[in-house]
Amino acid sequence: MYVSFLSILCYNRPMKILIIGAGASGITAGHILAEKGIQFEILEATAVHGGRLKKSDALADFPIDLGGEWVHKWIKATPPLADSLLQGKNPKFETFQYRPQTYSLWKYGRLWKMNFFRFLAMNDDKFIDSTWFDFFDALVTPSLQARIHYNSPVHKIEYGDENVVVTTTSGEQFEADKVLVTVPITVLQREQITFEPPLPEEKITAINKEQMPDGLKVFIHFSERFYPDFLFIDSVLYNVGHAHGYYDATLGKKTNQHVLGLLVDGERATKITSLDDDDAIIKYVLDELDGIFDGQATQHYINHVVQNWSKEPFIQGTYSHRKSSVETLAAPVADKVYFAGEAMNINGNTIAVHGASESSYLMLDKMLADVSR
Repeated sequence: MYVSFLSILCYNRPMKILIIGAGASGITAGHILAEKGIQFEILEATAVHGGRLKKSDALADFPIDLGGEWVHKWIKATPPLADSLLQGKNPKFETFQYRPQTYSLWKYGRLWKMNFFRFLAMNDDKFIDSTWFDFFDALVTPSLQARIHYNSPVHKIEYGDENVVVTTTSGEQFEADKVLVTVPITVLQREQITFEPPLPEEKITAINKEQMPDGLKVFIHFSERFYPDFLFIDSVLYNVGHAHGYYDATLGKKTNQHVLGLLVDGERATKITSLDDDDAIIKYVLDELDGIFDGQATQHYINHVVQNWSKEPFIQGTYSHRKSSVETLAAPVADKVYFAGEAMNINGNTIAVHGASESSYLMLDKMLADVSR
């Protein structure tokens, strides 16, 4: 059962909750609390909301998801705010079944056709003329906007006294009864936030055991199409646990343009994400495509956009890879510090955008059940 706000009456004053991070999970948490009339504020480290949700309107005549892109329905998360979207019945955010028809594999210096992949069952959707960012942005504006403190990276969370005190890197302090931490797992691993008292050793071990590898996305606008719907690089099996492939980003979109996307994470991404800058990255990608398609990439190149998630200081990677105990990762500390996000869905629906959203419903439900005890 999601967020049964049975009673906050045990407090002699209105309860206040601080949310750390304005990504999918943090925005969802704010949406829930706003609906129920519970006081909250959101502290966001950057100048924009969305976290690993981000879009570009500049490259093509349709919006491009630079972060979360697919609606992975095989991940069975069911946050109430996304009910109509997941059922394909939201008129403002239309989706389509993602079904590439032409596949190739580049291996041993040769392009192998693998169109039989079109017969494999897939349970993914994509947006027709919007993005995951647009979907969550609709929740932010206008009801949450005034509650978000932008450019407010959290430096310290003190929870040893009656109230929780959160201090930003600029020295600004915020007090609350509870705090919901929704930052990427990498931020916790690299101890960008200090906890006083320290988190339990078991939780620290679980945090450090999880993996959120390097990754990036590149989109290139071409004057002509010379590529299949999907192109594997070197290995099909690599894409089972990670991602390394080029795909037609216009599939299912209302456009006549030609845009090719690249998604790569894991060890194969590291050699690209560690290049000096975006110019070096696009040169690497165009050189690779030229080698596969006889120079057609450079010949038909118009423009590009690079989203290097490994270089984003408050993200530093892609998504979690289920290497640790979700129960331990998400376990609250001292009934004051709670955790949500795509790595911390206690139903096990990790990774996906709607899994991150569902995690906030689940954790707020637990938080408020603890209050009513």
